[in-house]
Amino acid sequence: MARSQKQKSVTPTPPSQLDRFDEANSARLGLICVQERIPEDYTRWDIEFLVDDRPSRLTCISPGEYGGVPHGLDGDFATILNVMYLEQGAPESGIVHTTAYQMLQRAGFPDSGQYYQSLQESLDRLKAATYTASESWRDHKRQRWTTVKFNIIERITAETQDGLGFGSGTTLKIQLARPVVESIREKYLKPLDMSFVLSLKRSLTRSLYRVLDAHRYQPSMTAEAAAEFRINLQQWARECKLRETVPARIKRNLESAHKELVERGYLTSVEYEGSRADTVIIYTFGDLPATTPAPEPVIEVVPDAPVTDALRRYGVAPTVARNLVSEFGESLVTQRLEKFEAMLKSGYQARKKSALLVDIIRDQGGKYADPEGYQVEPQRSEANLQAATVAKRMEAEEAQLNHRLQEEFRLLDHSEQAARALTQVRMFVGREVSERTLKTLLSAMTSEQVEPYEVYRAVTRAASELRLADFAHELRYAYGD
Repeated sequence: MARSQKQKSVTPTPPSQLDRFDEANSARLGLICVQERIPEDYTRWDIEFLVDDRPSRLTCISPGEYGGVPHGLDGDFATILNVMYLEQGAPESGIVHTTAYQMLQRAGFPDSGQYYQSLQESLDRLKAATYTASESWRDHKRQRWTTVKFNIIERITAETQDGLGFGSGTTLKIQLARPVVESIREKYLKPLDMSFVLSLKRSLTRSLYRVLDAHRYQPSMTAEAAAEFRINLQQWARECKLRETVPARIKRNLESAHKELVERGYLTSVEYEGSRADTVIIYTFGDLPATTPAPEPVIEVVPDAPVTDALRRYGVAPTVARNLVSEFGESLVTQRLEKFEAMLKSGYQARKKSALLVDIIRDQGGKYADPEGYQVEPQRSEANLQAATVAKRMEAEEAQLNHRLQEEFRLLDHSEQAARALTQVRMFVGREVSERTLKTLLSAMTSEQVEPYEVYRAVTRAASELRLADFAHELRYAYGD
């Protein structure tokens, strides 16, 4: 699907000046087929390649009833989800809270039934398609290549106002794949020129741009973006997940995207060397000198609870540690951790410390006697265990997040500030107030009678303080009939 050309004047931003980022594994591997349309039977692709001179493999299997493998606009929505996840602090849960309207707005698509349907179909494909990256997924924290199997979206919770289809009032809670979440939280990211992406007319061009731009950076994510990129043409077709293998057809399929990227200044040329199976495609980039470094990702990630990190130091798997804290609470887990450490100091022999620690935390029947000299401090058995410390930490984190949110919010155009504030209001109290009230509120914000950020913060604060009913009443009183 093409979009309007109103942003055609946007030029590529040099990597050294970019402040948006995308998850690097997904971008580098090119999980989305660049084609705008695919045959109904295109339900699987499987490619082999080398990573650091080691054989690697990437496979995608997707049910035919969802429209085959992810393709076309699916790449736009997958990218926007990663961007929004980062903006929301990259929480450990991997969940993005948004609305269908907000996703269309952020992806640059109009508020129309056609695009709401496209969004719903795209999210279904991203949920249904199963990827296996064999020895090709970068574990950035440990600096090694691993094998992972995942769906880009693990879970979708959608609340629609009318019928089963998505619309402007649809609220979404989308849980991203665990490998993607961990990569983002470990800051394995690549620069993303979001303004330029949104300005590109065709889905094919946007998809090719994302794959091509990712290949400018080495898998180790060195900061320097390449000024030129060479690759065998048939291998490039596989990287783009095209079904074509004939060089002439590959060139023809990519021709319109190449033309747009050259016209827009991202590329200075696209050339070919050799013939038939030995053809090499050569991209020369026009947006930077060869030595321009890309910026370091500066993002704030919502941290794990300190006790979670303590469990991991004893060998408890990260997912297990988080689940234990979520299930039993920081207080009890901290208490059981101290008991475990006291048992070790008293000479208790554990075959596997991590397994013993997990068992102690889960124990509900007094299976493990308190070691000599160990005593639960009275205040630790109360519900307000370490309340002051926890409250202080939460208050500091909240202040930090709110400050960052406000700074980012203020940088938006005023119309986008109003749209985002209205989206937040619609998400929380859309069922309690009329559409006319919401339109009047939007008009007040766009005409600068009301500050959009104050509306945004007011509804968020009302939700956290369980005062949404009062907030809805205030809206009806101020902007209703």
